[in-house]
This record gives sequence, structure tokens and C-alpha cells, in this order.
Amino acid sequence: MRFTKPEQFFIAAGVGLGAAASLAANTGWITKGGTFPPFVYVLLALALVEVAASLLMRQPPGTLIAMPARILAFALGVGVLLLLTGGLA
Repeated sequence: MRFTKPEQFFIAAGVGLGAAASLAANTGWITKGGTFPPFVYVLLALALVEVAASLLMRQPPGTLIAMPARILAFALGVGVLLLLTGGLA
């Protein structure tokens, strides 16, 4: 499957957001045993990125990024989070 340019940027954003969440978890900004696990922050940030991108591209939210790109971006973001923090909780 070939991804469009916006989908490629979204997947790259998922990796970057996973790294940012692991940095926040390692420095103590996000507690690992808190109300929300760190991977929830990755999911919420991906949703905000998608809404912002769809507003910038002037398309209805949910139509710019296909589901395989969303799943891949979240999986890569959580994978980077796991690699850099050593676990989910």
C-alpha cells in the first residue's frame, strides 16, 4: 500500500509524538502509573494532529488520513514509546 504525502507526514508525526511522550515520561512530566498511561497521550496528540492537518488542508476531519495510516502511526508511536521508556506502565 502506498501512502499519500499527508499520510506520510502523519506517520512521521506518530513517531515523533511517541518520542516526545517517552521524553515526558522519563523526565517525570507524565507519571507512568498515573490516571492515563503514556500511550493515551500519543493517541490524543495524533487526534489533534489530524484535526489540525484537516483544518489546514480545508477538508472535513477524518477524510484526509486513511485508517491504515492511522493504525501504523499509532503503532509506531507506541513502539518508540516502549523502546525509549522500557514499558507502558
